[in-house]
Amino acid sequence: MGLNRIPRPLLALGLLLLASACATPARHEAEIARQRALSADLVQCKQRALDMSKTREKLLLEKQSLDQERLNLIAEIEAERGGNSELRKTLEAERSSKKAEIQQLSGTYQSLVEQLESEVRSGEVEIEELRGRLQVRALDQILFDSGSAELEPRGREVLAKVARQLAKVSDRRVRVEGHTDDVPIATARFPSNWELSVGRAATVARFLAEQGVAAERLEAAGFGEFRPIASNADPAGRARNRRIEIVLAPLAAE
Repeated sequence: MGLNRIPRPLLALGLLLLASACATPARHEAEIARQRALSADLVQCKQRALDMSKTREKLLLEKQSLDQERLNLIAEIEAERGGNSELRKTLEAERSSKKAEIQQLSGTYQSLVEQLESEVRSGEVEIEELRGRLQVRALDQILFDSGSAELEPRGREVLAKVARQLAKVSDRRVRVEGHTDDVPIATARFPSNWELSVGRAATVARFLAEQGVAAERLEAAGFGEFRPIASNADPAGRARNRRIEIVLAPLAAE
């Protein structure tokens, strides 16, 4: 049968059904593609949500760590403030104590200068105050005969004046040092200048103890000719080097 012989209504219906049949697979494919795209979008959204959740947890942990560091810093600052306060108190106490020591030492220095005014003026005795130390230097010409470690009456008189002032100082050690020139000595009692300087220092220390200076604060040492304060090339220099030095220093080891 030719198309011209098919009734028009039937022909139109057939063409419609044929077009509908051809369009259905295309729409199905499009729907499947859309569903797949939506599924992919959903997966990406879930992944982004998971990443954001992990980032949030990481930020929370970092915040907690920073909060703890802040608390630690606050505690350290408070402790530092407390420590600084204690340090200031300690420094103030030490400063006050040091000031009292300096005042006492200066008072002792002034008293010695007054007591030994004539000896200082004649150059037989030198008194120095320097950096918390007080030093009395007496030339051996007023203390001992040549080659002897026995105190002369004049030396006893001078040392008695020194002892009266040293006995008033209770927070210092008293170091007695013996020194000689470089002229050698060789006797039965003193084979060298070392023995002579030690013997003289011990004699002076013992005399000071007898005059009231606390024996537990006394030290005696001899250095022979090895610590000169002047040249040994002339009589005047050698005379200065033959000496006894009495040093007041802090009780603690320096």
